[in-house]
Parts: sequence; structure tokens; C-alpha cells
Amino acid sequence: MLFHRPRPRLPLILAIVAFSVAATFLAANFFGGEKKIERQVHRAYALEDPRFLQELGVLLGPTFVTGNRTQALLNGDAIFPPMLEAIRGAQKTITFETYIYWSGDIGQAFASALAERARHGVKTHVLLDWVGSAKIEDSLLDEMRAAGVQIQKYHPPHWSHLGRLNNRTHRKLLVVDGRVGFTGGVGIAPEWTGNAQDPDHWRDSHFRIEGPVVAQLQAVFLDNWIKVTGDVLHGP
Repeated sequence: MLFHRPRPRLPLILAIVAFSVAATFLAANFFGGEKKIERQVHRAYALEDPRFLQELGVLLGPTFVTGNRTQALLNGDAIFPPMLEAIRGAQKTITFETYIYWSGDIGQAFASALAERARHGVKTHVLLDWVGSAKIEDSLLDEMRAAGVQIQKYHPPHWSHLGRLNNRTHRKLLVVDGRVGFTGGVGIAPEWTGNAQDPDHWRDSHFRIEGPVVAQLQAVFLDNWIKVTGDVLHGP
């Protein structure tokens, strides 16, 4: 009588478990149900009515403030110089949050400018998205940290929130001394340098802002900083 040795099932079981875990992870992060409108909001005032802005501010959170000065900046050649100028002129505080921070000359320029101000006693806080800054060189992080720049990564992987790894910060915020702010679409990478002169250099817009709304930009930064560190920053 011939006996057939049963094939080992452990590799198959492990493969099924691994596939199930991977499928669950992908479904939780990338295939969530589309959010639906739960309640229709009916406006009570016409667009030209000053009370419309008040109503909108109550609905969305931050109130609308007047007295702001905004300068539109187009493409890296017009965007990065005033940002770096503002950083180099900082006297008290710098708060900087971005999604993309890679390496290259522009990454080095920002790292050096931030580090220089930190060495001179400027309180400098940098918040980088964990995914968007994955390509940054450790040497840039080391340079900034050695100078006293406080750097945090937003939402790194952790077992407690594996189903929310796609929760990223795409904000691009720079606030200097609580006085001047920058926000828009550019990240810190070579692709955003230049003037969109070829497919390897990207077109984008950014804005330089002064006025009361800068405090709201600062508050937006502080919201994520508190989520990451639990610390409340004080000062301008």
C-alpha cells in the first residue's frame, strides 16, 4: 500500500493570512465610503449682504477678517526668494509646515536658512508630512536639528492607526514672526524651481500675506503641531 505524505499547509495558511491583512489595510486606507451630505445648509442672506460672511464664518470656523494684503506669486523663481528672505529676516519665531520636502539645492537653501535663524535664537518649528518628506536627506534634518530647529513628522506609521495611514497633511504654511505668511501649492523640491520652463519644472502659485489673517494661518499650524506633539506653542 502506498502512502502519500500530506503537503505542508503552513506556507499556504501564512500566504492567505498575509493577503487578508494586506487587503484589509488597502481597503481601510484607500477604499472608504464616499462621504455624503447629511444636512442641507440654507443661506439666509444674499451674497452681497455683510451678514453672509458672518454666517459663513460661523459655519466654517475662522471668522472673515479685513485689512489683509496679499501678493500673488507664480512659479518657483517668484516664490522661493521672498520665502527665503522672510526666513532670513526672522527675529522671534518661524513656523513651517509642508507636505513635500525633498532634497536638492532648494531643500538645502531652506534647511540652511532655517538652521541659521535657529542658531541666532529664533524659535523655529518645522512640521513635515511623513510620506511627503520621505525623500529628504538625513543630512538636511541633522543640520537643522543640530542648530536647534524643532522638527516633527506628521502621522508616521503606528499600530494604533494603521487604518488611517492615508491621513496626510497637504498644507503648505510658512509664518514668520506672526507678521508675514505664505501659503499656496509649492513644495520644497527641484521640480518647483525655475519658471515652468519645461515638463521637469512645475507651474504653481503661492501667496505672500500680511494682516490679521496671518494669525489664522498660525493657528492652523498650531492645530497639527498639537496633534503631533501635544505641546502648545506661545509667542508671535
